[in-house]
Amino acid sequence: CLLFGALADGDVYMGTKIVDEGGLKIILDSIDWYRHHEDVANWALWALFILCYEHPGNKGELVRVGGIQAVCKTMKNIPDSLEVARHGIAILFDGLREVRGKPYDVIKLRENALAAGMHDVVYDAMVNFGESMEIMMMGQEMLLATGYKGDKGPIPQYNPVSSVLMKR
Repeated sequence: CLLFGALADGDVYMGTKIVDEGGLKIILDSIDWYRHHEDVANWALWALFILCYEHPGNKGELVRVGGIQAVCKTMKNIPDSLEVARHGIAILFDGLREVRGKPYDVIKLRENALAAGMHDVVYDAMVNFGESMEIMMMGQEMLLATGYKGDKGPIPQYNPVSSVLMKR
């Protein structure tokens, strides 16, 4: 997983080639096989993010092969890892962004994410890692944009002052 992410980092051609040759499926199989291994999950999610960030074709393939469900499942399986939460939320956030001319169906991505429990894993990550501005900001945007109804409680708010005080 780490190798795929490292090879594709900043290289759209290499990212496309890795996905064309089945790289997403290999990463998703790794996540499934090592479903409770924090380090494997962390690097696998990082590699998925690198392969799909600002790459609409790869995002479409991620949706097609069940990657959105795998991201949510991984976040459920390893809820206490800041890095797993950060990478998982980043993948979901990037996929749900509105970008013109997408060759993938953002509605299908949203439906898959909601069906896989996106609201629960995003909410839980925000509660567990409230001091992470990245998690809190992306999480708030996703919950608001996807119709979160407050089933688990109100949307957590980022408060850097209380985060610093809580660490003392």
